[in-house]
Amino acid sequence: MIRIGFFAPLLTTGGTQRHLQQVLRLLDPARFSGRIYTLRPGGEIEGELEADGVDVRSLSVGDRLLTPRAVRAMLRVAWELRAEGVRVVHGYQWRPALVGAIVARLAGVPLVLGGKRSLTGDDTTARLAWRLIGRAVDTIVVNADAIRAEAESHRVAARWAVVPSGVDVERFESRLPTSEAKAALGLEPGRPVVGTIGRLEQRKGHADLLLATRTMHRLANGLCPQVLIVGDGPLREELARQAADLGVLGNVRFTGQVTDVRVALSAMDVFVLPSTAEGMPNALLEAMAARRPVVATAVGGMGEVLEGDRTGVLVPPQDPDALGRAILHLLADPARARRLGDAARSRVAGEFGARAMVERLESLYEERLAAGGHGRLA
Repeated sequence: MIRIGFFAPLLTTGGTQRHLQQVLRLLDPARFSGRIYTLRPGGEIEGELEADGVDVRSLSVGDRLLTPRAVRAMLRVAWELRAEGVRVVHGYQWRPALVGAIVARLAGVPLVLGGKRSLTGDDTTARLAWRLIGRAVDTIVVNADAIRAEAESHRVAARWAVVPSGVDVERFESRLPTSEAKAALGLEPGRPVVGTIGRLEQRKGHADLLLATRTMHRLANGLCPQVLIVGDGPLREELARQAADLGVLGNVRFTGQVTDVRVALSAMDVFVLPSTAEGMPNALLEAMAARRPVVATAVGGMGEVLEGDRTGVLVPPQDPDALGRAILHLLADPARARRLGDAARSRVAGEFGARAMVERLESLYEERLAAGGHGRLA
């Protein structure tokens, strides 16, 4: 039995947290046993994991890592890892990955990995942290090659493994008829719905989607699409003000956070991901699994999933006019939209299933342990 300690951020709803939920559900229980350590307690996913029987513990280190409280917590967990014979530590995002690497070194854990699932951009603290993590772990696991390429451009030196994100494809097979889903969300069943799912933060590009909405209303010949924005975050009020200033608020529906996105996806005639920076987002894979035709920006790992106009449409980032026109072209051509949605479903089922993703991780753990993986600073 290989015991694994997963070090995780706050377990709120997000791509990394849902990924960990999939991993803990699908790990082969005859070969692996997993526990999650968080830096801070709480979050709705924590409760869901515990309901599934997953052991979740928190270091409660606070916002700073170099405090007596944080040091005591790390020493306590290092003792636990050593006493319980944990053989793998896998930390997700830079803070948990850095803490996990330190704790694993103190505990003498044989294999230490870092999990990087998003682009770093201009965050200088994160850039420095990933350089340190690259020296401290055996392997950095990324879910898109674009993430590795960006990290190397930031002088992160490491052994890399690309394990693409996975989605439970079967979960999205059955769905409500589109008209019923629209009605359930308070949308007009006879009007097209353009939707997106994601945290309301700058990099997700919601502001560009609202500008694209104005473009669509100008060009749609009277059949104005409804826009469905699923998710919550720090930009909620600012985006609502922008929609009002643009004169489109009456055609935009903000749902806030939802625990199950399947009804929202069923309501969408076109799924949009207008991000300015992405790795390989779960929301994209889920929309494809639900047979939604996709319009997305050509950033990060999007092009590693969407095959140029065969499984979706890619547009330049931060170009609201191009985004709006691409959406309208799909709405005006239902046959093409259906072909893209069907091809997207086949692509995800064949390449990005959750079980295949977990099997790749299981193989990585076993192979690196057999090769004598390390967890010490070079």
